[in-house]
Amino acid sequence: VYAAHAIIGQDRFDAAVHIGPSPTFDSGDETKVEAHLLDFEGDLYQQRLTLEFEDRIRPAKRFESSKQLVAQLHQDVALVTQLLRREPPKEI
Repeated sequence: VYAAHAIIGQDRFDAAVHIGPSPTFDSGDETKVEAHLLDFEGDLYQQRLTLEFEDRIRPAKRFESSKQLVAQLHQDVALVTQLLRREPPKEI
C-alpha cells in the first residue's frame, strides 16, 4: 500500500494505492492496481490516470474479515493524508 498522487489531465489528487493480489478475498496471485483518490467524485472510465508514488505505507496482508480490512483502509487513508498533506498525526 502506497501514498501517491493521481494525475488526471491537469488535476492532481492524493491517493492511497494498493498493488498486488487481494488476499482477504482469495484472488489468487492476480496482481491488481487499486487507487483510492481522496476528495474525488466522478467517473474515470476511459480516462488516462498517472500515479506518482511518494511513500510505501505497508505490505499487503490478509485480514480475517472485511470489517477488519475496512478499518485498516481507514487507517491507511488517514496516514496517506498525513504524509501527503503534511498534517500532524491524528489519533486512530
